[in-house]
Amino acid sequence: MKKMFFALVAMVMMTMSANAQSINNSKVTFDQLSSYLELTSNQIEPTKTAMAQLENSMQAYYQLQDASKAGETWEKIQARHKATMKNILNEKQYNKYVSMLDLTVKNTAERIMMQQTASK
Repeated sequence: MKKMFFALVAMVMMTMSANAQSINNSKVTFDQLSSYLELTSNQIEPTKTAMAQLENSMQAYYQLQDASKAGETWEKIQARHKATMKNILNEKQYNKYVSMLDLTVKNTAERIMMQQTASK
């Protein structure tokens, strides 16, 4: 749970950092996601909205003061986001998206743990 918490904090910081960059970079990132998931024209706007909702939830999560509820809060955010994406995407797209999201969280957690170990 501690790894997940650190991974999520890092994801929020990366998201906030990415948002501070130009709008063009956000467009390129979304275009890459859109291409990877093979979104239809009807899925683009709902997906953008879902991603913005996730970002807002992550920002609120980052400001969470009670670390004892961090894991539970993340689980709720993730479940809500996955349910939203499941309603937007077809089964193949959804499976690709969930794999990508889970892998991102796992890799971020591992990278943070390696950085913490190296700094000791």
